[in-house]
Amino acid sequence: MHSAPRKLLVLLSTSLLSHISLIAQNDTPCGAPPLPVHIGACTFDTYSTAGYTYQSDAANGGVPNCGFPGSPDVWFTVTVPPSGALAITTQAGTITDGGIAIYRGPCTALQFLECDDDDAVGMMCVVDRSDLIPGETLYVRFWRAANIGTGTFGICAVESHSDCRVAVPVCHTFHVDGNAYGPGSTMDEFANFCDISEFQSHWFFFHFLNGGTFEFKIFPDAVAGFYPDYDWLLFQGNVVTFCTTHTPNTPPLMCNGSSSTGPSGETGLDVAGVSMSVPAGPGNPFCPILNVNAGQYYYLFMNNFSTTSTGFTLEVGGSAELDCDIVLGVAAGHIGTAAPIEVFPIPAHEQITIRMGTTHSARVRIVDTTGRPCMDIPVNEKDVIRVPVVDLKPGVYTVVVLDRTGVMLGANRLVVDR
Repeated sequence: MHSAPRKLLVLLSTSLLSHISLIAQNDTPCGAPPLPVHIGACTFDTYSTAGYTYQSDAANGGVPNCGFPGSPDVWFTVTVPPSGALAITTQAGTITDGGIAIYRGPCTALQFLECDDDDAVGMMCVVDRSDLIPGETLYVRFWRAANIGTGTFGICAVESHSDCRVAVPVCHTFHVDGNAYGPGSTMDEFANFCDISEFQSHWFFFHFLNGGTFEFKIFPDAVAGFYPDYDWLLFQGNVVTFCTTHTPNTPPLMCNGSSSTGPSGETGLDVAGVSMSVPAGPGNPFCPILNVNAGQYYYLFMNNFSTTSTGFTLEVGGSAELDCDIVLGVAAGHIGTAAPIEVFPIPAHEQITIRMGTTHSARVRIVDTTGRPCMDIPVNEKDVIRVPVVDLKPGVYTVVVLDRTGVMLGANRLVVDR
């Protein structure tokens, strides 16, 4: 049974709902429409390749080197968020096997970056990287694989957390509605420990203000009565050096590959845990509860072995106090802001102050955990604005600063409390 969080329920939602309307795309890279980049919440839009053509000349990217090209393809653009980490993932419509390729511009002289065929759910495709250039425009090409015609598909661009350098800071229990990512730019694990190899990965980290006991549990969401197999490795490391020195041969402090043996797929640290290392297969899905010290950082690598892109709850507990300022404060660099914006007070009651630190801002958008815009405020290139939040329900939001073209300049968390 899930225990209640100690203070605040932080929702980092990655919703995998789809818009049912068909949206226009483009037959060539020049003039292709932009895909919105979601921050923490991903909603698939539905598109179609019907009525388009396959063009393999150099001006249209040549011939992709994966996914058996030849079917009509469609094009999009996407702007890399300030973190440089981006996942462009697809889901099945009438197309159940798709191919995707991404390119750098300009659109008249494309530079190939990556091609993928089957790394998303089923036989769909995903490109997931954390080494991109913040603010650059990429060109995205999609087609029905195996040269077998046209159809509909879903696509979504979301800021990725598949690599250590873009790990999500955690201070409380939260739920993720879905894992839309692939393996990121770096293959972090090659089954060296607990037989865990990287498929759909997600990185988190914890910073402890006070010592004591620490436990966490992962509860996968069921899919048609089936609980996906989530595996994990836990590392202790220095906040400055850990991600830059981590390799697939870095020994974890603990690991567990046996979540499929739990009655609800649960795994983590629990009093029932006996071994610090539990390989995949039959075994105890728990490792022992951990004793931690003040100031320590721990990094959690989670992997969806089942590659279902389903959601999960990450429940944290124990007597040790986790640092919430890294999640909610103005120094939350892991949100990935190019010019970090300040949002205060945290939590907010009636009004917030937003200090943007840029003269190129054109509007501020406040979105909820599903990605739904709740407020959209023109700012006329002001540096500081004050926004009433009395109409917002208590909860966690994201404040996004955009320029006149819709490019994200910065973001930070907002917590509304009463």
